[in-house]
Amino acid sequence: MPDDVPPEPLSVEVGSYDRLSQAKERALVVSAMGLPHWIVRDGRSFSLRVETAAEAAVAQELGKFETEQAQRVVAKEAAVSPKIQTLSLYVAAWFLGTAWFLQNVAPATWLDRGEALSSAIVWHGEWWRALTALVLHGDLSHLVANLASGLLFSAFVLPHLGTGLTWLFIVTSGFLGNLINAWFYRASAHASIGASTAVFGALGLLVAIDFVERFSSLATRSRWQLVLPIGAGFALLAYLGVGDTEHSPIDYMAHLWGFLSGLFFGALAGAGKLRERTPLVIQRVAAVLAPTVIAGAWWLAITRSK
Repeated sequence: MPDDVPPEPLSVEVGSYDRLSQAKERALVVSAMGLPHWIVRDGRSFSLRVETAAEAAVAQELGKFETEQAQRVVAKEAAVSPKIQTLSLYVAAWFLGTAWFLQNVAPATWLDRGEALSSAIVWHGEWWRALTALVLHGDLSHLVANLASGLLFSAFVLPHLGTGLTWLFIVTSGFLGNLINAWFYRASAHASIGASTAVFGALGLLVAIDFVERFSSLATRSRWQLVLPIGAGFALLAYLGVGDTEHSPIDYMAHLWGFLSGLFFGALAGAGKLRERTPLVIQRVAAVLAPTVIAGAWWLAITRSK
């Protein structure tokens, strides 16, 4: 033992480590406490020693340090997303493609009955329009743009919520976003179509879930770690969801309401750990329910719209 290390029982070992770097890292914890410490070579290991009187306090702080280190390891492992189940992505693409085909072979009144017309939704109670409008598109480029961004966002949500909850929350976010948008434009005959409200709902889900997961771990509960998903989400919303083109005006308010609806449902799902608590049978029911409610809304649109 070096001459400057107090002999036992004036000093005591608080940790033994295989590598010198590990011992030095723990020694920084002791240094932060303003206490003297020594690292002693003990065969093939390195012993971290402190004054005997400080043993209890140092052991407590080193315990906290080891807990934080373990949480960082868990956070890194959790950052590796599980394999994405792609089948539902193909089904969603087929569903929207089929709706596009039907829109083009159906009578002209098909669009009139299904668009999210604010006056009809708010003043005539035709709430189903907030769902039917999600599968109507102005042209092929409109459909392709929504498919590309929607499938991308959905693919990242799937590992966090599971197939059924993912699509049910996406459809619900689009529905709620269109309802709020109709109320926002209730004083005018505002009409909108397209899956983009649900697309930005998927983005909101992803942002909220990521935020909740970061907040739930001490390793990622820092200001910049928490700002990152929110900032990225609003940046994408601004980049993809705001503006107008000559032939296809963008309903940026519908995008905003869809995004905020997704944030709401994503926060609920993340905080409630719904993926872990939802049985497989419920996931399957939700997966069937998502397209079924849209089909049901179209039945109402065909039979009851004025």
